[in-house]
Amino acid sequence: MKKTLLCLPLVLAIAACSNDEHSSSDTPSDNSPTTIQELENTGAIPKLDRSDDVQGLDSDNNGIRDDIDEYVALHYSGAAQVDAANQAARANQSVLMADLQDPTSIRQSNQKLSRATACIYEVFGTSASSIEPAEVSRDLEAISFNTAERLKKYMEFNKALDGASWSLPEGGSSCE
Repeated sequence: MKKTLLCLPLVLAIAACSNDEHSSSDTPSDNSPTTIQELENTGAIPKLDRSDDVQGLDSDNNGIRDDIDEYVALHYSGAAQVDAANQAARANQSVLMADLQDPTSIRQSNQKLSRATACIYEVFGTSASSIEPAEVSRDLEAISFNTAERLKKYMEFNKALDGASWSLPEGGSSCE
């Protein structure tokens, strides 16, 4: 799992930059998957919502896209890890739903991100965890902002924070 996730950006970059006009001599002969769909079908990369809808489908209304719900359930174990990953997924989703013209909305989403980051480090930063907290944050960010429109919204959110200062929560648990 760890190696697969570390290779995900490289695989996506290669798939995004590939040219469909290859001659047959340019095509791999080992029958390895060559499209994102094929990689998803083989389980090499997670199946993600790649629709044009920035918010994506959340059929159970828990504040987390359904594809990310599935990812968390498959990749994290134990209630504390699942809860921390879900908190981070909800925080990432709040960025996609934030009104970037409203400073209060931006600040609230940023506070959710800060608390979720602190929670991930609290839960995954223990010696009992085999997963590094930074890896969890990075992976959840990558799958949350996995389309051009979602990445654009995330970049606009970060631009709206430009010049702002904040700190991670202190004292007590940051986990919900």
